[in-house]
Parts: sequence; structure tokens; C-alpha cells
Amino acid sequence: AQNIGSVLYSSDLDGTKYNFISDAASRIFGYESDDIQSNKVSLIRKINPKYISDFKKFIEKLKLGENAVVEYQMKDGRDNDLFVRHTGFPIKENGKIVRVVGSISNVTDEIEYRNKLEKSEERFRLLIETAEDLIFTLDSNGYFVTVNTLGARSLGFTPEELIGKHFLEFVDEENKSNVAVAFQEILKQKELTSFEVRFIDKFEEILTFEINARNLKSGDETIGLIGFGRNVTERIKNESKLKELNAKLIEANRMISIEQDRTKQQLTVLDELNKLKNEFISNISHELRTPLASIVGFAETLVTDKDLPSEIVEEFSGIILSEGKRLARLINDILDFSKLETDTNALEKTNFDIILVLNELADRWGKIAEEEGLTFSSEIPGTEIIINADKERIQKAINNLLSNAVKFTQKGGRVTLMARDFLKEVEVIISDTGVGIPKGDIPKLFQKFSKVGKTSTQIPGAGFGLTTVKQIVDLHDGLIKVSSELNKGSTFIVKLPKSSRR
Repeated sequence: AQNIGSVLYSSDLDGTKYNFISDAASRIFGYESDDIQSNKVSLIRKINPKYISDFKKFIEKLKLGENAVVEYQMKDGRDNDLFVRHTGFPIKENGKIVRVVGSISNVTDEIEYRNKLEKSEERFRLLIETAEDLIFTLDSNGYFVTVNTLGARSLGFTPEELIGKHFLEFVDEENKSNVAVAFQEILKQKELTSFEVRFIDKFEEILTFEINARNLKSGDETIGLIGFGRNVTERIKNESKLKELNAKLIEANRMISIEQDRTKQQLTVLDELNKLKNEFISNISHELRTPLASIVGFAETLVTDKDLPSEIVEEFSGIILSEGKRLARLINDILDFSKLETDTNALEKTNFDIILVLNELADRWGKIAEEEGLTFSSEIPGTEIIINADKERIQKAINNLLSNAVKFTQKGGRVTLMARDFLKEVEVIISDTGVGIPKGDIPKLFQKFSKVGKTSTQIPGAGFGLTTVKQIVDLHDGLIKVSSELNKGSTFIVKLPKSSRR
């Protein structure tokens, strides 16, 4: 069921000749697998020309030995347009890439939904920008935060000339006192409030605006107001525009609701974190689906096609094993992260010698580093250092840091594990000469579900490895610090309190 929309294949490095393609091709593409393998039907010639450059980049990445994914539009056997997601895994023999295996999935419904969503957002943006009325937001002190272009132009200004300025700077002197009082009342009330403001435009002309405004809240905190203003200067003179107010009130209520939701997302860090949690299942499902689709797809082929060449069987089995291990690691990380996130009593603290843990990790990662062509060194005290902590969690945190150091250090580089004994705490230091972290990404390093810098494109995962490390350190009343320089390496320092045991 997971692979209902997928075709499995084995092809040359250029993606032009297929030496194997599953029978699902007739259902997905409308072309028989035999016709594709014999080149009677060329799939690459069915690709929409505007996606050819994306497909070429996909092929170039595979030739570099990297797994790759590309989405493009193509014609099926019934001359219908469909969107597909093309996944490739380069296969090596004797150190040389000889072919590519992977899957092609029909994602037409997904792409069409995404395009509709983008068009809907663009229509809303255009609605605001092309509205002739003045649409604005103020912070709680009365300074302009946003102003639509045509609204600002109605006063003779550009949005940039208003944003960051106090709104009273543009109000007629005789009207300032009443408007200032109205502003304070709006911040206190929940109801939509209407009042008149006499603005002074850029040309020193007084223009009267009918303003409908309501406060904006983030949780229980009032963070400003949103207002909709119509130039009623002519109405004040001849009382001819009163009929338009009811329609404006209805529109104001609708726009207030939309703008309030948008403002909460942009201005409230807590709301953003909650939304990340709400989207967690979606994020994880993507990470689970990739290995799961490969496992199910290749397993189904092995079960249904008994005549596969032995080398194909071996390749498919290797991919199933690799993706299965990846899936198991991801699930274990998710469960452990969730347990620490929700259960404050999840730790099982005991007194133990952290030196023994560090020596075990040094032995293990020293061997792994050597296999990866790295130099591994350790500087660990010879005397015991007792801490009161969850041994398994502490071991996992340090193991994660060592794993990252090895992953992101190129062949010929160095990884170092050190420990320092102080009066009331122990310092564990993991340093490497790897790719480093961009300076601007360091503040985001420990944020939940985030992946930064080069690592986000090189290493797959749900994005909470370092977050889990910090989570464990924080639960032990410890501290973690990082220093890094791009292309020169990184150093992580973990400080943990020593046990009070004498």
C-alpha cells in the first residue's frame, strides 16, 4: 500500500537506459516496462523541457556518488501531464559507480495542492497591496509596524517613510489629544472601534480618515493594533459616503481575523514553538516515509519477481538493510526525545565514574575514526571523577557529539576527546577539524527540529540530534557551549556538576 504510486528501477548513470524497471510502470506511466528497457520508449524524452535542467543536476549529483531526488513533469502513455518524484541511489563496484537504482513516484496530487496553496497566498498578498484603503499595524507604543503601499501613497508617502515612525507625527495638532486617547482605549478593549483621524499628508494637506481598529494580542499580552482607514475627506464635506461604512465594517472584521493570526505567528516565539510541535508529526512522517518507501518497494520486488539477477537481489537487500537500520535509529531518537520532552522524571540518576564512560567511548570512536581515515586522540585524567547522573543519557549525549565530529570531518582530519577535572564540575571537550558551522547558524544550533549549515544537506534526519544533547545536559543542571569556524572545525564543551559524595 505504501508503494502504490512507485516504480522501481535500475539504470545507467545518465538515466537514459534502464536494465530493470518494475511492472508498475504500465500503471503509473502508461508504458510497458519491456518497452522502456528496450528503449522503445525513452522516459527522458517524456520530461517537460522546462524541467530538463533540474534532471541534469539530479544526474550530476548521482555521478558524484550522492543520493539524489528530483521532481519534474512528464507525459504519460495517455498523453496526460503528471508530476513525479524521482529518487536515485548510486551503486558502486570496486569503488566505481556503475549504475543507479531507485524509485519514481506519482506526486501529481501533492504538487497540484502545493501550487494551489501558493497561488492562494499570492492572491491574499495582492489583495492587501492593491487595496486602496489604508491598512496598517501599530506596536503597543504607537509606532508603525506595517503599512500597505497604496494606503501610504494616499498620504503622499511610501511605506518606508512611515514604518518606524510614531503615528501621532502625522496627525493634525488639534486632533492629537483625542486620537491618543482613542489609541489607548483600543489597546484595552476587545471590540472593534471606529473613530476619525485628521492626518497631515506629505504636502501639508489635512485628510480625514475613518479608522476601524482593534487590538492585537499574543496570548494574554496586547502587542499593538491593526487598523483599516478610508479617506472620507469628501464625505466630511458633503456627507455623501455614509452608505459605505457598513460594508467596510464587515471587511474590517474579516481582515482583522486574518491579520491577527499572521501577527501571532510572526511575533510570538512561544506560538512558533507550539506550531513546530504541532507540525512534528508531519516532519517526522517525511523522514519515516523515505526509508520506509525504499524498504517496502524493494522488498515487494524481491518477493514478487523471483527471476531477478543475483546482483540485483544483493543490491536491493543491501538497501533494505541500510534503510531499515536508518529507520530504527530514527524511531529510537524520536522515542527518547519525546520521553525527555514530556517526562521530567525520565532520568535515572546514580553515582558513577564518568572517566570509565569516556574511556569506553574513546576506544569505540578511535576505531571508527581510524576506519574513516581520521586521527583520533584523547586526553582523559587517570583518576576517577564521580558524577550523579543518568549514565545512559550522559553516554548518549557525548556519543552524539563524537558521532557528529567524525561525520563532519574530512579524511585526514583530527577528532579529539578531552576531560578536565575542576573543584565542583567536570568538563568534557569534543573538538574536530571538520567543516565547521557558519557563524550565523550557531544561535540556531540547539533549536528543536532545526538543521543548519552544510549539515542540513549532507546528513539526513529529523533535526533534533543536538537538541537532544542540550536537553540531556540541561536536565543535569549542566552547560553546553560551542565555538566554530567555517572550514576549520568545531569545539563543543559540556560542563557537568560533580557528585557531592566524598
